[in-house]
Amino acid sequence: MCRSLLILLVLLLAGIEQLALASTFPLPQTQQQTTPPAPVSISPPVVDFGKVKPGSKLPAKFVIRNLGLQPLTIKSVVPSCKCTDVNILAGTVIAPNASVELLATLDVPGTPGEKDAKVFLTFEGYGAPQMAMLKADASLPIRVTPAYIDALKSVVEGTIVVASDDGKPFGILSAGGIAPRFVGFDPAKDPPKNSYTLRWTLPNTSCETMPLWWIVETDRADCPLVAMRIRHECTGSKADPTKADRHWFIPEPLAVAGRLGTGESIVVPMVIEHYNPKERGKVVRPEWSQVKGVRSLSPQITATLEGLRPGNKDDVAVLIRVAPAAGVAGVLYAPVEIETATGKGVFAVSMQAFAKSESGNKKE
Repeated sequence: MCRSLLILLVLLLAGIEQLALASTFPLPQTQQQTTPPAPVSISPPVVDFGKVKPGSKLPAKFVIRNLGLQPLTIKSVVPSCKCTDVNILAGTVIAPNASVELLATLDVPGTPGEKDAKVFLTFEGYGAPQMAMLKADASLPIRVTPAYIDALKSVVEGTIVVASDDGKPFGILSAGGIAPRFVGFDPAKDPPKNSYTLRWTLPNTSCETMPLWWIVETDRADCPLVAMRIRHECTGSKADPTKADRHWFIPEPLAVAGRLGTGESIVVPMVIEHYNPKERGKVVRPEWSQVKGVRSLSPQITATLEGLRPGNKDDVAVLIRVAPAAGVAGVLYAPVEIETATGKGVFAVSMQAFAKSESGNKKE
């Protein structure tokens, strides 16, 4: 009898312990009650533009249909990045079996590489958002694999493959500002190819003078320059240490001006974007976008302020006319400074300059 009571007491204590543990450590999320997704369909779920020209603006249309038996109210429509604009749908009511159109525009970066953006839609009474996606592959006639120079974790050299998308043979004139260093190819005796392996070496320099981009020069008129971002400890946040103080940054700090002859110029748009992560993007210095001027920091090129083109509420495109300096030829990689009322920031301009008898020609 006593033994039975002892066993019963042990089991009772074990049950109390299990209840205490359950209250301290709740059940996994999969076992808890969750809000069901909104009864909608998004068609198509993904718009894939495939290969596109860098710098393109690509419009897309999605159909949002209410599959439920009750009216459905759109609570918010939020893109995952500022590269995507959407039409205003917040507050829109969708009747049962009715639909509305979500219009989105993807701004493709000016440098090669794959780009995707998501648009999240939330609905009144439902917690989990629904998603529409846009994808594009910013591609030049000459493709580089990988699309960047991977110099992280003390890596100082490596190889890349440079190839034509159309399979046509071409020549490489320079790489990284010097004569190309080919692997398994001798331009003095071998015919041109449609694909090359190049060796790169990281410049032995300080963070202050470390280039952000590695430029390949080709003999193709439709793609004279191909730029690759250098991934290095010096090219991340250290490349622009004052952006938090001036409350703006340059999201894509390179302008590829292409091939320009003596006396020719071209206007390049350089977007500056508001930056205040400490206060979740709150604008506390509205003068951040008041552009005072631009100037070239290199004698190789000239740069003048052409104007401004407002973008979203927190970015603006600075229109800058650039040109090779008189008597300068070859591949140029030059820093240009933008000054606003809150401070100065720098981006790079790359161009292929050549001697030309005509002068005063402008390209827009």
